[in-house]
Order: sequence, then structure tokens, then C-alpha cells
Amino acid sequence: MNSVSRFRTLAGLAALAAGLAFPCLAEEPATPPSSASLPNAITDPDYEIAPGDSVGVSVYAEPDLGATQRLDSKGNIRLPLLGDVPLAGKTVRDAENTLERLYREREFLREPLVSIVVSGFAVREVSVLGAVRAPGNFRFPSETTSIDIVDLITRLGGFQPTAKSDMVKVTRRSADGKETIMTVDVESMISGRNNSRQRQFAILPGDRVWVPERLF
Repeated sequence: MNSVSRFRTLAGLAALAAGLAFPCLAEEPATPPSSASLPNAITDPDYEIAPGDSVGVSVYAEPDLGATQRLDSKGNIRLPLLGDVPLAGKTVRDAENTLERLYREREFLREPLVSIVVSGFAVREVSVLGAVRAPGNFRFPSETTSIDIVDLITRLGGFQPTAKSDMVKVTRRSADGKETIMTVDVESMISGRNNSRQRQFAILPGDRVWVPERLF
């Protein structure tokens, strides 16, 4: 074997050894990031937006029109070109449709495609006092705008033995500040005796629930 052949043989062995010692240097196909590494940008299109929620608005191919804001106490958000727009009380899908319509009607965009993501939820609470095992303020789960009264009482540990559960008082304040007191027969809802009456009663954020005690 001449010197040239010997050099080529030694070079080939060195390259093979390097490949075995450092396999990470070999080129590998790129793998897409896992779903765990991607930001959570999923919002229920039927979720009803409320004052105090933080929403991100994006318009396809129009980055300057995007915004992330918290709805004010009146349920409005301020957007480029459109100004103040009321979104509270609309579902995410309806809010997207509303913004697309406004861009078209005001002749800003021909075929806008709007996406809305709720990035933060307003604190929603209800006060429950009286003959329940864990009275106090109950905070609604995220994305929840109402809770059934039976579910609420259950989450608070249930009624105390002295509770007058067929005469639960729910006080609700309307947008104009007027308060209405409703009496709910929760006992019949739980036992299933009220087949001819309502079987559910929705408790809303801001309601005050009072469970009286029986007089013996």
C-alpha cells in the first residue's frame, strides 16, 4: 500500500470514529414543537364576554389593527379605526362577526377576518350566607357565567340541618340598580319532588344568596 492509499484509509477510519463518538452531529429532521410548548389560545366561541374580561383581537393580514385590552365597566373595548365598541354580553363568535361587519360598513376593509381570544377572565363571585356549611363568597370557575343553585350549595358543603332549604332567598341587582328578591325551593330541586316546577335556577355573578334557618 502506497502512502496515498494509506492516508485515505486512515482518513476514512477517523471519519467513521468521529461519527460514532459524536452522533448528535449527524443531521436530523426538524421536529415540530409539542402542543405543550405552544401558547394556549383556545377560546370557546360560545363563551359570553363580560365587563372586566381581557380579550385579544386580531385581524388577518392587518397587524396594526390588533389589540389586547380589558373591557371597561360598560363592556366596551377601544380598537384602532373603530373606537369604542361594546362587546359585553356577546359570545366570542358574535363579537367577531360584529367587528367584521363594522370594518365592512365603515369601508375600512373589504373582507376582514377577525379572531378573538379571551386571555383573562373577570372575577365573578356570589355571596352565600346563612345555614350552609361553608358560608362566604364563592368564586365562579373560569369561563363560567352562571351556576345552578344546587351545584352552588353542594360546592359549599351542603345545607346545615337547620336550613330552611325550601325558602332560599336570592337577591339580584339589575343594570339600573333595582334589586329583586326571589324565593327558591332548593329542597324540592334536590329531592326531585318539583316535577311540575323548575328543576334548575341559575345563580349569576353579583347575586346574594341567603339560606334562613327553621324555627323550632
